[in-house]
Amino acid sequence: MTNSFNGKRILVTGASGMIGTALVQYFMTQGAFVVAHVNQRNLEISDHPNLLSLAADLGNAGAGIDLVKAAGPIDFVINNAARQDVDLLSEVDPKKMAEIFQVNVLSASEIMIQAHAQGAQAIVNLSSIEAVSPRTGHAVYGASKAALDALTRSGAAELAPMRVNTLRLGLIGRPGIEQNWPEGVSSWNQRSPLGRYGAPEEVCGVVDFFLSSASAWCTGSILDFDGGMSAIASW
Repeated sequence: MTNSFNGKRILVTGASGMIGTALVQYFMTQGAFVVAHVNQRNLEISDHPNLLSLAADLGNAGAGIDLVKAAGPIDFVINNAARQDVDLLSEVDPKKMAEIFQVNVLSASEIMIQAHAQGAQAIVNLSSIEAVSPRTGHAVYGASKAALDALTRSGAAELAPMRVNTLRLGLIGRPGIEQNWPEGVSSWNQRSPLGRYGAPEEVCGVVDFFLSSASAWCTGSILDFDGGMSAIASW
């Protein structure tokens, strides 16, 4: 699929994170011009003719709209930015909950609406299997991803012909994860039907499919990309 996105302009939010960085690098190799959103300007990824780095705090209402306007004409959007705070539901305060929903749901909604207004062809929202099965301490994060899943369905219906789909991710490995979280990785690998966690590069491949003409008749879909974890009983 080399250079399959030649001449296309793609906005990637949360571009400084592990998955975001992989998405930026991947689509640049596919010939796209990538607009990489970061919370603060990342000089390391700003020096490339096919890359524009834009800083925006998606925790502020309206920042998603301003970000898309600043990005200019865009063909595709990958909503990857998210807050994944760890708090017990009984202890998280309403202000923090609202802040998480602003980044994970409301800014994504703003971006979808403005991208549609600017003629974007397709959007992929990155969700999590915690939308349906959250770990202890991830209640608010899981709820925000469940809301994002619902937003995908609504957006697909209301914003057509722009396509809106979701990739619901399981555990994606990062360097050092086995040393930093041995119990979690061991539990995941033992329970997962495929016996391993995923890689950022694999996420890129599925996002490619959702944005490409191969999925031209696909909208409002939510794909579990979790090594089969969602297919097994949790009891």
